[in-house]
Amino acid sequence: MKKFLVLISVAAVAAFAIWGFSDRVEADVEKAATASPHLVISQFQAGGTSNANDEFIEIHNTSSAPVDLNGFRVVYRSSGGSNDVGPMAVWNTTTILQPGQFYLIAATSYTGGITPDATYNPTSCSCSMSANAGGLAIRQGDNNTGAVIDAVGWGNATNIFFEGTRTAAPANSTSQARKNSGCLDTDNNSSDFENLNPSAPRSSGTTSTCGATGTELFATINANPTTVAPGGSTLIYVTTVPATTPPSTNITVVANLAQINGSGSQTLYDDGTNGDVTAGDNVFSYNASIPAEVTGGTKLIPAAAADAQGRVVNMQLTLTVNAPNPNEDPLLLGNPSGATADTSNENNYLMPKPQYTLSYNRSKATPNWVAWRLDSSWLGSTPRQDDYRPDPALPAAWYHVQDNDYSGSGYDRGHMCPSGDRTNSVANNSATFLMTNFVPQLGANNQGPWNDFENYCRSLANQGNEIYIITGPLGNIGTIAQGRIVVPQYTWKVALILPNGSNDLQRVTRSTRAFGIVVPNFPPLNSNTPWRQFRVSVDAVENLTGYNFFSAIPINTQAIIERRHDVQ
Repeated sequence: MKKFLVLISVAAVAAFAIWGFSDRVEADVEKAATASPHLVISQFQAGGTSNANDEFIEIHNTSSAPVDLNGFRVVYRSSGGSNDVGPMAVWNTTTILQPGQFYLIAATSYTGGITPDATYNPTSCSCSMSANAGGLAIRQGDNNTGAVIDAVGWGNATNIFFEGTRTAAPANSTSQARKNSGCLDTDNNSSDFENLNPSAPRSSGTTSTCGATGTELFATINANPTTVAPGGSTLIYVTTVPATTPPSTNITVVANLAQINGSGSQTLYDDGTNGDVTAGDNVFSYNASIPAEVTGGTKLIPAAAADAQGRVVNMQLTLTVNAPNPNEDPLLLGNPSGATADTSNENNYLMPKPQYTLSYNRSKATPNWVAWRLDSSWLGSTPRQDDYRPDPALPAAWYHVQDNDYSGSGYDRGHMCPSGDRTNSVANNSATFLMTNFVPQLGANNQGPWNDFENYCRSLANQGNEIYIITGPLGNIGTIAQGRIVVPQYTWKVALILPNGSNDLQRVTRSTRAFGIVVPNFPPLNSNTPWRQFRVSVDAVENLTGYNFFSAIPINTQAIIERRHDVQ
């Protein structure tokens, strides 16, 4: 086993006072390294006699403390593979493996009699294991880049997944199994593994302890959601496993919420209050509100669990507050619909992000509007990421639109904030591929005048202007994705243009240029039609949508610029 400090989702370090949080961090991290949990691949079968995909992977917690699988994944490389495939399993929530406990991951074509804890489809993940040569690894983090926690290679594989010397390739329906009931770990695959015929996989219902257990208090911290907007809330929860030798009593959990403008010593509860679900289950919770004035960025939430026996586990949660920088706030000129970050406001739900801000409509599964600010600083050479994915910032109970919801619909995944407006970094471009930023858009619209107008706005930005842009869908001409997603009748956009500068709200005058476009989202539509053929006043878009654009601008100025018919 590679001797890495396993951080999992907590930084489990030696005790220091919860109210200080900063005094002996470096020393504590060094102490933690000697007590890191050990997670190993303890057995694998690469194929069966009658089915080449009759395969499984067994992992084992060989340490004397629980391990939280959150943040880990199991991946495969072919004999000469240079990239991870899979994962066969990935854990994104708290999943605790007790000391000595096994966990069985099996292919969907596995024929054994032991019920697996997780399954994978070797065809869809392109991760069918070769019986002759290959390698498996447990990673903490992403494919290819996460730390390799344990690895086993077999046969004549030349990939990087092995320790010492590779073990022999298992015959069909037999396995390579770690000796000493899954406990032997000398960092040499050929010494640690032996052939097992027939294979004998073990699931989470089986344990084989490898040393003294029960002497340590264990805790892991999480939040739901981990990305939250100002004005929203998140449930911070710490899952504890009491020690048994001697037994833990009077466990307490305290968190420092100073970075989200909360208490520096906030108690978490296990009594069914303050967001806690079940009293007495050793899960301590607190429903934390994020004040509207909290700035965007990464926020660190240190916490400590302690028992009356003097055992302390310190941990740290990374929370993302998704808000634009103050000088990039696309709603500086006004919130068109009065959207709020209250989940009860489900059809006008405010979702600020560093790259743009949107109002989401749960019933339509599309944004009501998306707003962003554009100038040349947002433009660069980053290519399209094309990583279409559900938006994790949506409340967990809501439907999360999937990329394949648009498949076969006859409509494009129509960007509201375009990929081309966020090309200064990978992260910023990637953010435009969250599915909350899309509506079903007719190809002749999306690839025609809509794209034409996007290019025009970028040309204005490259000429030394900054543009406040708001866009969205209008109407209902049907649905896709089995009725989940509403198809709009039109798409609209409004834009206000200023020369680059500061104090933008104060610089808007009666001569400031502002206008809109409204484009049909139904045939027939000539994709070669210039965007100017669809140009209207801001007032016209307000009348169609019911929104109040640029409401922060003084009313007399607002009235003049919004009724003007643009001719440039």
